[in-house]
Amino acid sequence: MNTEPCDRTQMEPVEELTEDVEYYWDLVEFYSEGTSFRVPRHGFMTDSATFASMYGLDRTPSFFAPVNSFPAVNLNPDATADEFRVFLRALYPKQLQGELSLSTSEWLIVLKLSTKWRFNGFRKMAISKLSPLSGTDPIEKVLLGNEFSVDAWLLSGYRELVNRDASISIAEAKQIGLDDAIKLCGLREDWKIPGRRNPILQGEEASERLDAEIKNLYLDNFEAIREAQSLYMSSEERAEDERMRQIAEREAKEAAESKAREEGIAAQRLLDLQRMEEEQKLNQMLDQELGHRLDEIDAIALMQNDAVTRHDEPPTAPCTPLAENSLAGVEVSICRPKNLTPNQRRKKEEKERRVYERQLREEMDRRVRAEAAQREQGMERA
Repeated sequence: MNTEPCDRTQMEPVEELTEDVEYYWDLVEFYSEGTSFRVPRHGFMTDSATFASMYGLDRTPSFFAPVNSFPAVNLNPDATADEFRVFLRALYPKQLQGELSLSTSEWLIVLKLSTKWRFNGFRKMAISKLSPLSGTDPIEKVLLGNEFSVDAWLLSGYRELVNRDASISIAEAKQIGLDDAIKLCGLREDWKIPGRRNPILQGEEASERLDAEIKNLYLDNFEAIREAQSLYMSSEERAEDERMRQIAEREAKEAAESKAREEGIAAQRLLDLQRMEEEQKLNQMLDQELGHRLDEIDAIALMQNDAVTRHDEPPTAPCTPLAENSLAGVEVSICRPKNLTPNQRRKKEEKERRVYERQLREEMDRRVRAEAAQREQGMERA
């Protein structure tokens, strides 16, 4: 039995191969300070369109060019050889299991290059690994916060400079800028006023108030950082930010529509209240007029009854007309028919009184409806 390994390259003819769409990577060469690096191109293409465009990695090689024939990329002066080597450790770690282990200085290099080249995912990772910069000098926190647009570091540095006992030195003032140093000294003096750092105000309440004063004092700095941070958002963060923006716009629109509905309801209620008040006033006026007219009827009826009781001659006219009501426009007559007993006459007069009251009420209702129709027409025109 032959146990020698066979040479399949000699035994089988070479067949035409197809490049795999996922795992057939192009290699690209970088050099800096006389050192050459050769790594897969895909990481630079997928993680930063800015880097790919900046160094021409997004251009397709000529059809006649050999495989992996991308020209070498010169990184000088953007990154030293040592810096790029550290960055490649993050981009292409040798060990895929476990967390990436880099020193603080190495994470700062990753932060520097990922910020410059817009590797936003690695920038976020570096900030997370470095935060909260424990043990870092507050001046360094301010400088790093401004340089890399990290508002938490900037705020922390200013807070420590305000709370520390040592004053701001000339060298420190030059580092953070004289204008910012003058503002900081003023805030330090103001914060030392008795009661500001009273034990009662220590802790979260005092810290929140100090943070608010720092943000207000350095408003331009924090606004610039906020604008810059939008450039360093990952694709997931951009999608989430867009989703939150759409939600905020939808909620604002719904709030505006709800407010408009509430204002419309309130306006309608006010109009209804005004209408009720006007109707009440009109009804009161009509009730008063009705009372006056009915009193006149009662007075005439009483006079007629008295004449009957005294056996006076009946009036020449069969009926006694009342003057037309100036408000209601209803004319009525109280008649005293002949040959009626006092009881019949009283019933006749009560019937006529009810008829007159009904007519007057109908006229009142007609006027109320006319007033309401005029108001509605006025609202429609408005």
